[in-house]
Amino acid sequence: MSEAESVGGDQPFTEDLLVELGGLIEADWVTYTEVDHVHRRSLVYLPRPGDEDEDGDDLTERDWELMHEHPICERWRKDGRFRALRLSDVITSRELRSKRFYAEHMLPWGVAHELKVRFDSPPWHAKTFMFNRKPERDFTKRDRLVLELLTPHLTRLWQAARTRRLLASALDTLESAPESNARGIVLLGAGGEVEFASAAARRLLGEAFPPPTAGRLPALLVEWVASKSTKPFVCPTATGRIVVRQAGTTLVVEEERNGIDLTKREQEVLSWVARGKTNAEIAELLWLAPSTVRKHLENVYAKLGVSTRTAAVARFLGLIDAAAS
Repeated sequence: MSEAESVGGDQPFTEDLLVELGGLIEADWVTYTEVDHVHRRSLVYLPRPGDEDEDGDDLTERDWELMHEHPICERWRKDGRFRALRLSDVITSRELRSKRFYAEHMLPWGVAHELKVRFDSPPWHAKTFMFNRKPERDFTKRDRLVLELLTPHLTRLWQAARTRRLLASALDTLESAPESNARGIVLLGAGGEVEFASAAARRLLGEAFPPPTAGRLPALLVEWVASKSTKPFVCPTATGRIVVRQAGTTLVVEEERNGIDLTKREQEVLSWVARGKTNAEIAELLWLAPSTVRKHLENVYAKLGVSTRTAAVARFLGLIDAAAS
């Protein structure tokens, strides 16, 4: 398990792991599968090297029907838990040989004995290790116990790989996000070093602080992180402020603008509206076409979230007062 954990890849289990498991629990075939029993899809088919069959994960409707009749699967459904089981734990040899499952699924391959375990999982994502032997000898209680003891560790390997895949996907998304975003992410290492910073985070920190040493946060932020303050770090800028919040080793860097996001021309038009001028009068004063004034006002309404001239003026003056304070 230690060797398997050290691999730490996107996939939880490797062919080498199956070889090692086959050494702990001797078997003629060792296979790991992930299937969706609801939609009848094979998600993962991983045999031990040399154990591959011609069909692989190409399962037919008949295969799915036989899988539902598997004696171990029937016991799992009855018990409500997916513990390690041998075929001989749930059915006698005589009963097994009378089953259609045996005749169509086991006999053609020369399989007589089986040991399998399934992680706790919903039917749309069943994860199962399966060990098969030829007729010579059955699996022992010791084999079953070994598999049962390994199951929590195998489950943890699968969960760790899933977490790595999700983090890699999240980091790719952050890295590809435009620099113009108003929110960025910084991931810190154990010593406070910057292990990752999204493009938006780099831009925002660059606007708020002098260029920091490569791979390090600005000195003021280093002190704030070390203080473990529960209050956000705030740095005023010309257009608003940069706010940094900490969650464990993750920093969320956000840009909060002062709300006055109108162009110079839009502010000019709105200032004349505030003085009671009509669109035609404003057009004459600013040497614009009346349709252009109307378009500027439509943009102002959209940006301020209003629908009338009076509301636009009130909203604009309120934002100016808030920014001044």
